[in-house]
Amino acid sequence: MSNSSGSINVARFHPIFLNVLALAGICVALLAAFFFQLVLGEIPCPLCMLQRIGLILVGLGFAMNVRFGPSAVHYAVVILSAMTGAGVSLRQVLLHIAPGDAGFGSAVFGYHMYTWGFIAFMGSIVFSAVMLMIDRNHLGGSAYPVRTALGSVLIGLLLILALGNVASDVLTCGFAPCVGDPQGYIFQR
Repeated sequence: MSNSSGSINVARFHPIFLNVLALAGICVALLAAFFFQLVLGEIPCPLCMLQRIGLILVGLGFAMNVRFGPSAVHYAVVILSAMTGAGVSLRQVLLHIAPGDAGFGSAVFGYHMYTWGFIAFMGSIVFSAVMLMIDRNHLGGSAYPVRTALGSVLIGLLLILALGNVASDVLTCGFAPCVGDPQGYIFQR
């Protein structure tokens, strides 16, 4: 993957493929959140719910790139959604930064899910900025195939996860804002 001068040939990395990988990463993060919720019994807090919405919106930007071809507008959706999600994640990190605070939920490799959320959101911003630089001459999608089987499956999975998130939020808080940290689902109370 390097040319005669020894540098990496970025043109070999097809933008659709990279966006499919990014979309897969978002789907894995959402599946992990549902694993913690459904298998480990950790009910998401209101800030966690907002972070999931942020991840879904970031995934929507990547899904639009996969489906319609790379576009500066799609990357803008990713960046703006990730900035909002990062703000929510950072708010939760700051809530639990005091010495002796155990944090909220389980830790994975020493970091809580909201810290991983912040890392994922910042990674999405950096990825989108790099993609805008790499793909600046081809934005508009006309030179790229817009349909890949894996991309279509991931878009479908993202939609299912989004609907699952809506159902989870309604089962946790009903049709009203959550008051405090939920202790269970509304039908268990």
